[in-house]
Amino acid sequence: MSAVSAREHHWDSLRAFLMLLGIPYHAAMVYNARVLWDIQSPERSEALTFLSGVLVTFRMPAFFIVAGYFAAMMLERRAPGAWLGGRFLRLGIPFLTGFVLLAPVQVVLIDLNAAFTSAVPLMAALHHAAKDVTQPSFSWIAHLWFLPALLAYSLLLAMLLPQARTAPLAAILRRAQSFCLTQKRLALLALVLVVAAWEVGLYLSHRSLLASEGSLPFLLAHGVDPYLRYLPFFFVGVALRSAPNLRSALVWQKGWALPAFGLATAILASLLRGRDTAALGIAHTAFDAAAAILLSLVLIGIAERFWNRPDPRVDRIVDAAFSIYLLHHPLIFALSTLFVLVGWPPVMEFLLVCLATLVLSYGIHRLIRRSPLALFLFNGVPMRRNPRDIDRPQSPVTTLR
Repeated sequence: MSAVSAREHHWDSLRAFLMLLGIPYHAAMVYNARVLWDIQSPERSEALTFLSGVLVTFRMPAFFIVAGYFAAMMLERRAPGAWLGGRFLRLGIPFLTGFVLLAPVQVVLIDLNAAFTSAVPLMAALHHAAKDVTQPSFSWIAHLWFLPALLAYSLLLAMLLPQARTAPLAAILRRAQSFCLTQKRLALLALVLVVAAWEVGLYLSHRSLLASEGSLPFLLAHGVDPYLRYLPFFFVGVALRSAPNLRSALVWQKGWALPAFGLATAILASLLRGRDTAALGIAHTAFDAAAAILLSLVLIGIAERFWNRPDPRVDRIVDAAFSIYLLHHPLIFALSTLFVLVGWPPVMEFLLVCLATLVLSYGIHRLIRRSPLALFLFNGVPMRRNPRDIDRPQSPVTTLR
């Protein structure tokens, strides 16, 4: 079998799809009626609140499963040290670029949004903006948080890899794999329960830390969520690559039961999201975890069935996905702030923001690809002496592998 035919195109396509979902998710958050976000419209929409609540259940969990799969795949080909060096280059450089170039723009837009919505006077907002842009803070990380999270998970994987090959742990992993293959439904239920217990534990820890006084508990709370939250999903992806039989055992192949249960738990999680009481928060977290696992496995199955073929048009989207993710956040901030001035129906504004953000971010990516330096800064692609053909898509083996 040739390298081309052996390529699993659906993983690249799924990763790009999940990153592009950041546009409708964050645009919908502007109009959320229950969860406050950095940019707020004076108009609220229950429909967009529901949409954002459904998207958040599976978007990042599935993304980290894909990232774990690629990490395990690359470690089959490269030594852990060399692979980690590549990770720090390809993830660290875009993180620094975003922190230096995009974060200041975002904090200014947040302050301007507060003025446009009449939350604070314009002069006070400008004063805050001048102060915020000169004082980097934890909040500057914003949507870039997944990059240091991926680096931390990658480092942990490289450290654990030698241990996984030792006799005691290797035997445990073989027994776990055998259980998954012989008791598929029980294995899936166990996976859902373990992830739910993990997320509920983190939720309670997060609440407890936020209720404590001092800067250290505050920083630890923001380390627990989101940085620890997605760790199990990353290692689910590692397992799916390391034990290919698990894919046929866990990933959706056919039937309505798994999609139906996944969609039901996502709907329940969305309806419970943003409720005030601790009990409802725990219920939301448990349903959210179940939806994350179930819908992720369904999406992988759908991608495997329908997206596992080469397509130059898809390759161009895959090529642009990382740039689009980096750029979509400040674009949504700017466009949503401007729409505060017109007061159109929320769903209309949402659709226009999504379309404009996609077009503008893709167009900027095409400009980025014309400069080896810009491609290095925004995508972490090492500069070469001979520039690439700018009219050909970048290889799908991109930043997040």
